[in-house]
Amino acid sequence: MSRDEQIREVKSATLLRFNQVWQQNFQANRSAIERNPGVIALKNKFRDLPCIVVGAGPSLDKNIRFLHRAQNKAVIISCDAALKPLMEHGIVPDFVVCLDPQEEISRFLLNVSHKGITLVVPSIVHPHVIELWENDVLFFNKFAPDIPTLVEIQKIVPHIGILTPGGTVLSVTYDMAFQAGGTPIIFVGQDLSYPKKKSHSHGSDAAGQGLKVLMEKQKDHLVLETDINGQSLRTLKSMSVSKQWFNWAFTTWKRENPLSVLNCSEAGILTDHCVLEPLTEAISKHCTQKLNVAWILKKALKRKAR
Repeated sequence: MSRDEQIREVKSATLLRFNQVWQQNFQANRSAIERNPGVIALKNKFRDLPCIVVGAGPSLDKNIRFLHRAQNKAVIISCDAALKPLMEHGIVPDFVVCLDPQEEISRFLLNVSHKGITLVVPSIVHPHVIELWENDVLFFNKFAPDIPTLVEIQKIVPHIGILTPGGTVLSVTYDMAFQAGGTPIIFVGQDLSYPKKKSHSHGSDAAGQGLKVLMEKQKDHLVLETDINGQSLRTLKSMSVSKQWFNWAFTTWKRENPLSVLNCSEAGILTDHCVLEPLTEAISKHCTQKLNVAWILKKALKRKAR
């Protein structure tokens, strides 16, 4: 199957599965969207500041202990599934980002403190996620010009801004850091593949069922990709498409200030158009100044009158 055929297959499956859910969730979220700011408020607010984008891939287990060195010296942006592992290690991210519209992602946010963390969610997120979150929320529209439902939603609430999805929550997380002007943007736990015996980082609720069960369920959707060490790794077609999305974003997106992208996961298949570097080296080089992210956010996220 060609790359283009893989992309079409992934998009078709997504549309078939979620079209009605998107519409229902958006209608339930309308009042919350009006009460809260959008990601557009962050544009260029982290200009030239290091941003660490944290995924929940198995490689996070190797590097998570080093992230405390970057606390308050970088903007730490976690995907939803990586929140609990970070908190268990005493690392409080500045943001946690969701992408999926299913209610089940709320489990990533349960039984953990929300203090000091801003939740970033699509306008079509499940309303239960908004209900349970106990701190600030930012909304965004999923940019998908070939999906009529999402185009219509974007027209209704254009003021919140857009993030462009690429098949994984870390795609919109990267876009958020990119639009905010962050550099370098440092990836951690970004595997896009399934090495050895684990599907996700230890401590993530996504790790529950184990790799063997996952591989059996997804056996018709597996492909091989080459990892950072030149070895073949199993991955899903959707993750292979996401790799191509990142290659596209790294090479075509433009903005005012220069950009440096570092993949410090030390594993996985994201190898092109970015610098591969150990996380400890990246933190030592780039996370050297104290940052008051809370103060930056307070200025950026002035709330509307209720």
